[in-house]
Amino acid sequence: MSQLARPWRPTVLRVLVLAAAVVAAPLPALAGEVTGTAAQPPVLQTAIAKVAVSEVQALSTPPSTVRAQEAPAVDREATLGSGSYFKSPAGIITLIAVGVGVGVALYSTSNDRIKSPAK
Repeated sequence: MSQLARPWRPTVLRVLVLAAAVVAAPLPALAGEVTGTAAQPPVLQTAIAKVAVSEVQALSTPPSTVRAQEAPAVDREATLGSGSYFKSPAGIITLIAVGVGVGVALYSTSNDRIKSPAK
């Protein structure tokens, strides 16, 4: 018999993996900064309060004044820059890289050294 009987070995390994998982699970939560924010209201409560105030104001104003206060339409192309990503230098480099990759793939499939009937 070349192997010694150690029936406890898989059980110990499973216990060690479980212990490592239990220890490692809360580590990302503990990595955050701990600051004294007990005096400040939570961000969610502040956001809810702002939305509630704006909803009450929207309900109390007549619809004609709400339409007059709406922001004018914004030209997306003027605010976002150029209209096409592929006109930018990064887009041109991306197109060149994709073209070279497709060319190399086509060349390698046609000039493959392995010649088999299954291919």
